[in-house]
Amino acid sequence: MSWGKAIGLGIGAVVIAALLMWNPFRGFKRYDRRFVEVQVVSKEIMQIDGEDVYVLHCMKQDGQEEIFEIANEAIGERFEESIVYRQIKSKKYYNFRVAEAEEFDSHYPCICGAVTLIDGFTEETLEGNKS
Repeated sequence: MSWGKAIGLGIGAVVIAALLMWNPFRGFKRYDRRFVEVQVVSKEIMQIDGEDVYVLHCMKQDGQEEIFEIANEAIGERFEESIVYRQIKSKKYYNFRVAEAEEFDSHYPCICGAVTLIDGFTEETLEGNKS
């Protein structure tokens, strides 16, 4: 490769990088994720559109019920959803990282990332619900 081509490619790369910083991809949507502490009340495998949907019925510390889905796309396909479903136990407390349903085109908010078994609701959660 000649020096002229190398310099031209370098300048081109800098121009493209500058354009992307100035005007990033418009179709890219950033989703927020949240952490929740819940007690798993019950588990269920539902049939929706002919597919198994792994669902956890949970209760937050304030008594509010929430339903979460375990989906391969949300757990990064590192684990099988059926295995994660079996490992999560009813009546136990967990800290979940949750993504909204539209991020993974799922039926319910999805558990994504690490699932942490905890002894119960933390003091921070208890204090936050008192105010």
